[in-house]
Formats: sequence, C-alpha cells, structure tokens
Amino acid sequence: MSCCSSKDFSFLRLKLGKYFDHEWADSPLYKRDGTFSKEHMKYFVDATIKNYEEAGRPLSKEKERQSRKTLMFLYNTMTLNGIMGKNRERFINHGVRIAGLPGMKTVFRFVLKRWFKALDVDGDGVISWQEWYFMVLKPDGIEDEEEAKACFNIVDANKNGTLSLDEVADAAIEFFTETEVTKCAYLFGRFRHLPKEFESKMKKINQEYFDDDHEMNGSKE
Repeated sequence: MSCCSSKDFSFLRLKLGKYFDHEWADSPLYKRDGTFSKEHMKYFVDATIKNYEEAGRPLSKEKERQSRKTLMFLYNTMTLNGIMGKNRERFINHGVRIAGLPGMKTVFRFVLKRWFKALDVDGDGVISWQEWYFMVLKPDGIEDEEEAKACFNIVDANKNGTLSLDEVADAAIEFFTETEVTKCAYLFGRFRHLPKEFESKMKKINQEYFDDDHEMNGSKE
C-alpha cells in the first residue's frame, strides 16, 4: 500500500482531465473519440507556430524544429509513448500514479527544462508575457487576453513581469502533482465547468484574479 493511499486525489484527477480534454482542439483530426493521440499533439504544435506567424513574429526554423521536438518529447513522456493517451481514464490514472512516486518532482523539473527552452523564443533566459501567451495559453483556446494575463500573473510569483525557470517549473509541478486546491490549477487557463465540491475552495483565488464572468478581476501584487 502506498504511503499516499489515504490522500484525496479528486482535484488532481480534475486537473488531469482538464488537461486531457484540450478544449482548444478544433482540428478535423480531433474527433472527440476519447483519445489523445500524436496526431492531436502535432496539431497543437502547428497551432502554436501559427499563432506566432499571425502575430507577425514567425519562429526561426531552428526554434520551430526545437519546439516540435520538445513538445513531442513531453507528450511521449507523459503518455508512455502514447499508450496512456488512448483513453481519458487511463491517462488520468497514469498521471495520479506517477505524481505520487518518490523523486518524481525532480524528474518533472529535469523534463521541464526542455519545455522552458522551447518556450523561450528569443533565448533571453526568461519567458515574457507574449511568449507565454502564444506558446501556452492561446493554443489551449484562451483567446481573452485579460484572462490569459491573470493566468500569467499566477505563475509570475515575484511579479517582475517575466517567468523564470523556477517559476514555470514550480507552477507546472504543482499542477501535475498537487492534490490540494491551489492557484496553480489555472496554469492552463480557467475551469469552465467546476464541480460544486470545489467552488468554495476556489472562491478566494477566483476573487483575487477573476470575476464571475471568467474575466480578470484585478490581480493583486
């Protein structure tokens, strides 16, 4: 029996389910068939690169290659080369299982270094608001920039307007391993459908960063 067997994993399962669902996907490839395949991930990468092109800031060929390689590496790591992406429940169960393994946070941080490098388009060692929006939030379907800015501010722990590797890694590790309700649950955007059991727990976070219409409500520094 695991030492974590007494924990309530319901909120972690909710977060993993939200991540799996990928509400951004409007590609014909994404048929809502209950799987998260490499084809879906490739579409996500294409959508990310297209965001930069539409903003008049196309990625260099090297950065585009690096981004594709890194995001597919993350997909393969998270889904055991796609095996655990074939079914929503299997993906969630796999995520819960590895989240509780000893040393897993260290492994997460090592993997996230590659993700951070791919996000850092201009190579200055930090993630700007624009990089976070175009590479993380907009591809996930967050078109409202004020909501996206609130999510960015949650990750920006020291409120200096950029994200360090530690800030990104801490937020991502918290999202994928923390069983308690924390503000980093908004790493990939706002929950559109939150079960009643979590509403009271998230109320303070919602009041600090968002209003009831899913818009930013003046984040506090």
